[in-house]
Amino acid sequence: MRISDSIYPYPVLSVDDEDYIQDSEFDIEFTSVAATPFKNAVVKCRFILHDHNLERLISLGKAGLYLRVENSLTAYRKLYELEPGKYTFELEIDPKYMRKKVEVTGLLLAKQNITDFISDTINTDLYGKDYVFPDLNTGDPLAVAFTTNVVVNDEDSFKSVSSIMKVAKSKKEYMVVDPDGEIIYVYLPETLYEQYIRYQSVPDIALSIVILPALIQVLSYMVLNRGNDIDEQKWYMVIEKKIRSLDKDINDLFNEKISPLELAQMILENPVERSFNEIKGIVGIED
Repeated sequence: MRISDSIYPYPVLSVDDEDYIQDSEFDIEFTSVAATPFKNAVVKCRFILHDHNLERLISLGKAGLYLRVENSLTAYRKLYELEPGKYTFELEIDPKYMRKKVEVTGLLLAKQNITDFISDTINTDLYGKDYVFPDLNTGDPLAVAFTTNVVVNDEDSFKSVSSIMKVAKSKKEYMVVDPDGEIIYVYLPETLYEQYIRYQSVPDIALSIVILPALIQVLSYMVLNRGNDIDEQKWYMVIEKKIRSLDKDINDLFNEKISPLELAQMILENPVERSFNEIKGIVGIED
């Protein structure tokens, strides 16, 4: 359900609405952060509120900022509450629930029943000088931002390897790749797994060390097990789709027209080069 140009029986602050004076404002700015091999995409939301009366309701704990997220494709609907005093929120795009297009709406809602609320920033031409709000119940809107569509890329894109590949720890001495399931598990020895988690701030380096060799093995596994019904597994279909997006054919792999090593680098978008660029950033090397 989209919220725009809604009509309420009392003043509600919104963009391009005349209920409040021009100096009052409620809106949201969105900044998208692309998915990485280790993290889903994130939409950073910054709430903008300029109205001292409504800000006071927040400071008193009578009202709060919320983000409503809906996806009609998956019938997903959730209301996120911002922490008190915070005007920013990071929405993680979970491909399991958020696909193709996600509708995002910023709200300022009453957190408790509010009586006898008076505001000197409402439009007196519409409501008069002595206007008193009707009794407000918990959940009633005080400000509404226009609904914004957030376009979500293919939920099984290799931009987020986490959609089909999970890294876990094991008691074995060496890294092991297990493709026997809907997703691929990459098992690391406990000490290496701890380092893998610790160094996620340098994702491209970790990608080349862990994910790249794992993917090479998976591609080799696909060649060796061609015709053994593995093409019905989710990870197989995602990889095949990614190969097509590169204007390649999976038969090129089977017929040895392209090697697993080369194809893995193409799928992961040249991770070795990105790793060296990341190293440059760490040690401060200039060309």
